[in-house]
Amino acid sequence: PIIDGKNIFIITKNGYFVIIEKDTGKIISSTNILITLKKKDQSTRIVGFIMGSGKIYSVTSNGYLIVSSPVSGKVESFRKIGDPVISAPIISDGKLYILTKNSRILGFN
Repeated sequence: PIIDGKNIFIITKNGYFVIIEKDTGKIISSTNILITLKKKDQSTRIVGFIMGSGKIYSVTSNGYLIVSSPVSGKVESFRKIGDPVISAPIISDGKLYILTKNSRILGFN
């Protein structure tokens, strides 16, 4: 999980992005972020996620980057990055890095 201010952010392996109020445990929102992908691509799992620049960045085992709002939980954008992803994304020096199965490291601003 990621804790930021008053909220806790969790993304389950099957794609539910859940925002929980830290003090009360109340669920603020729960959204299936995989639903934005094409039907054939929805049978994947979330490999990892990270928060940066006011967004939640999630990566899937079949090679998608999904960007969600930490306020509403809604998907703002998604992108096919090619190769299957094997680990959670990392942010360093203002860039998002993603390691893929074919040992490619992709960097995004």
